[in-house]
Amino acid sequence: MSTNLDVLPLGRTDRRALLIDAAEELFKERAFNTVTTAEIAARAGVSYGLIAHYFTNKRGLYLACVNRVATRMRAMHDISPTGDTPAAQLREILDHKLGFVEDHPRGFITLMHDGAGPDPQVRAITEQLRWLAVVRLLNLLGVVEPLRPSLRAAIRGWVGYLDEIALDHLEHQELTREELVTLATAALAAALRAAHSLDPAIGVEPTTIDTLAAS
Repeated sequence: MSTNLDVLPLGRTDRRALLIDAAEELFKERAFNTVTTAEIAARAGVSYGLIAHYFTNKRGLYLACVNRVATRMRAMHDISPTGDTPAAQLREILDHKLGFVEDHPRGFITLMHDGAGPDPQVRAITEQLRWLAVVRLLNLLGVVEPLRPSLRAAIRGWVGYLDEIALDHLEHQELTREELVTLATAALAAALRAAHSLDPAIGVEPTTIDTLAAS
């Protein structure tokens, strides 16, 4: 039997997705604490009671936004590059990542800037995605775990750096995607070179680092 929570026939409209779409837009526009569930429902064009029905509360809806973009990013990590050298493959991966950020700016900003305040669930999702990026890079470089400390610190730091230049790109739009790829590749080469100077046994040869820097 139909209720006021479901005024259209089942399957006609994905009201849960409409609420997430509307929440993503509003959380990008304003701080989490200033957005009300009533205006999220109004923008989605659905009954206010559906928020409690699907998400319990506003924080639950916020976490649904985070999980949506995280799912998209995990799928992005499953795409294999086609370049014939590690440097070409890295540039392809970076271009793909920046393209994803350009195509999903609201979700990426939501994931990187926890507008709901420090949340262990959001932090865990972000750390998992960053570690996926680390593992993908290690596979590209032919490095196996366990990692030497200097390499682990260098690569984790670089992944965070990559997220920050992506955020800067969304805010300013002053550099081309190709320029950002070149910037990120050079930064990785510098981080790897510094790690190698501390510990030559990191598993990445200087010739590989030089190739990345030259690309």
